[in-house]
Amino acid sequence: MGYFGTNEDLPATTSFRAGSWTGVYEVGKLRYLRLGNCEVLRMIYPAIRDHYWRTAPAQILSEKIQIEAQSFSIEYTARYQLEAVDFQAHYLFQGDAEGRLSVTMQGEALSDFQRNRIGLCVLHPIDSCVGKSVSILHPDGSREASIFPTLISPYQPFIGVQGMEWSPAPGLQVQLNFEGDIFETEDQRNWTDGSYKTYSTPLSIPYPVQVQKGETMFQKLTLQAQIDASVATSDPAQVEIKILDQTYPFPKLGTDWNPGITAHSPALSVDFLNVLLKMHEPNWTETLDSASQTAALKGKKLGLSVALSSPDDVSYLVQALEPVAAQIQQLCVLSATDPVPAAHLMEAAYKTLKAKFPQFPIGFGTDGYFTQLNRNRPQTSAFDFLQFSPNPQVHAFDTRTIIENLSVQRDVVLTAQSFAPGQAIHVAPITLRSRSNPNPADAIDPRQHSLLTAAWTLLSMKYLAPCAVLSYFEWLGEKGVLPQDGASPLADYWQQIAEFQPVRIVDTHSSDPLKKDLLLLENGRKERLGFEVDFVVGEIRVEKIYLLQV
Repeated sequence: MGYFGTNEDLPATTSFRAGSWTGVYEVGKLRYLRLGNCEVLRMIYPAIRDHYWRTAPAQILSEKIQIEAQSFSIEYTARYQLEAVDFQAHYLFQGDAEGRLSVTMQGEALSDFQRNRIGLCVLHPIDSCVGKSVSILHPDGSREASIFPTLISPYQPFIGVQGMEWSPAPGLQVQLNFEGDIFETEDQRNWTDGSYKTYSTPLSIPYPVQVQKGETMFQKLTLQAQIDASVATSDPAQVEIKILDQTYPFPKLGTDWNPGITAHSPALSVDFLNVLLKMHEPNWTETLDSASQTAALKGKKLGLSVALSSPDDVSYLVQALEPVAAQIQQLCVLSATDPVPAAHLMEAAYKTLKAKFPQFPIGFGTDGYFTQLNRNRPQTSAFDFLQFSPNPQVHAFDTRTIIENLSVQRDVVLTAQSFAPGQAIHVAPITLRSRSNPNPADAIDPRQHSLLTAAWTLLSMKYLAPCAVLSYFEWLGEKGVLPQDGASPLADYWQQIAEFQPVRIVDTHSSDPLKKDLLLLENGRKERLGFEVDFVVGEIRVEKIYLLQV
């Protein structure tokens, strides 16, 4: 058994130092570049993206690693193949004792193909950058003063980037420069990624781009810093978790309905079944009938998300909902044709549905990522809640990235609240992988029923605590909380939570959430139940406190 009950261990890393810089090399990329106690860059890595935005996997053909006391040199050659894509590149990562780092990429197309992006990417960690001033060097030599956004920027905060200079912590000044292409920066929190990403080529240039066999490309980035003598140079040995004064009502908890649920299916401690109805599909009423029967069988409410094509759909929807209205916990209006419902569609639907069914809230939302909601904010006040659907693997699929993307879920909620003040936030469905993969098999993650997914879900509940409603995964199956046969760690922890009867989530702060973090619950008897996740050793520790002082 591998890391956190998965089938694999974490990829091996090689530590390096270059003057005051420290970091690790992991399978073709640099991670966790630090100056003293400050993480300056989360990752430097290459990405080859085809015309569907799919990432071509890398096969490392050769690799040479040289680590010295104060310097390092890493060379490797990788080949990328994905259907028509066939691309090969040579990389050189270097760092010297004076603290100068560089990454060079020299690539060649081995076939004709279309691409949306090829090149180096830099991830900037949120904690050390958010709200900080940054100077952007443009290709014409001019400089522009800007700021790493606090709330999530819908669009690229920095464009036309040839270089960047910023101070991630007092006493540190960092310079990052690019060659070979024009770069820009996006706020990856739109997709619940825990970073800002600087990449090439600008999205303003039409894509996809036709690449010809034999075409070559070159990119290089250089990184250096000025460091004040007072800057701490040692990593804190202990992770501190503080219990904060802020608390949130414990949310309604749900999971996606799926057709495999029967009377003999294992029980699951949730409040409702989340159901997507697409009214442009002929069998949508059959889906509703089947889901309502399952909900009645299992004693659960229904959480409906309904994709409408026009206001004319609303009357048909009302007729279909009347027989099951008592089962409905909430209903979110989606658009069958647009990222979010247009104002006239939302207003028509809300007026009719609210008049007919005043007993449950009517929401505005997207079946896609928060990006869609952030870029298409509601132009009406005719809704009771906002809804969107995230997953932690939009841009990368490794376990370390999944862990890194947890804490930024709080930023997503805060940004949603900023443009819908006073309205509830619903997050549904939350999945481990994207539901919109062209290949259905790609939506299935082999880690689904592992302890890792249980740990991720518990901490997701912590960071999404300001939300009123959360719905995770499906009830049963390869994408479910439960496997088709047997139990799962997540279902077991959810049962412990249900038996504890929490009424609120107590907010906590970890000094290093990539190593250790805590979900803390409180019940009506003022008892507290903590789920401490230790990512270093791959464990979840549960502690119940019986005599909490009031």
